[in-house]
Amino acid sequence: MKHLKSVFIFSAALLFGTAAILTGLQQSGLFVVQTIPVDVIGEQSTAANNAQPGPRGLKSRTQAAIKPFAQKKIWDIRLSQIKAAIMKDEWVKDVLISRMLPNKIEIRIIPKETAVVLVGPRGELWPLTEDGTKLATLPADALPDRPLLRGDVFSKDIAKRKEAIQFALNLPAQGAINAKNVSEIFWNKDEGYSLMLMQPKVEVKLGLDLLDTKVLRAGQVMNYMSAHQLTGKLIDASFSKKVLVRLRKGP
Repeated sequence: MKHLKSVFIFSAALLFGTAAILTGLQQSGLFVVQTIPVDVIGEQSTAANNAQPGPRGLKSRTQAAIKPFAQKKIWDIRLSQIKAAIMKDEWVKDVLISRMLPNKIEIRIIPKETAVVLVGPRGELWPLTEDGTKLATLPADALPDRPLLRGDVFSKDIAKRKEAIQFALNLPAQGAINAKNVSEIFWNKDEGYSLMLMQPKVEVKLGLDLLDTKVLRAGQVMNYMSAHQLTGKLIDASFSKKVLVRLRKGP
């Protein structure tokens, strides 16, 4: 009986002591979330930290959206409310939120990726996602570095738009005609697809079908021209088995 009494006294003292310590820690502000770090997955440039529209300003807009949640105790912050505030930004594809005791919350944002940029009938610039969704128009200096998609058909025909996006995404990563070297993609019902390259500045006609094969074929011709110091103005690879080149005259 005496032993049980001692255990009871010890347990009560431990309980009250723990409660006192927790109360002291709570009053000390240990559990108050001071700041909430934000990381945008895939972000490569500090330009993404400023207040620009579109993907480049996503981090700063997120920080502004979650500011009301800081300076609160960690258990008083509902992660679902943070997520809802962040997901209001149309450039957010998904968000990962972690709560770590005693006072840390981390946010990782998965942004929407721009596949191409659609040029509207009045020169508007619409970022397009991989599924063809049009995001809000952006000024040229806020756009991701992606090919421009030109042609009224892409504004009106979602199926043709998706086809062009898939073609752009399938462009080679290396070679004379690669994804980073294509500045513009065109299409019309008579001639099909054509590309405008940046270096060298030359138009490449591809036609209506076998686009991947014709891209490779035109690239081989460009490699030959480069080796022989020839400069082309137009490379027509729209034929089934041949490639025609219109050479550039003069420097």
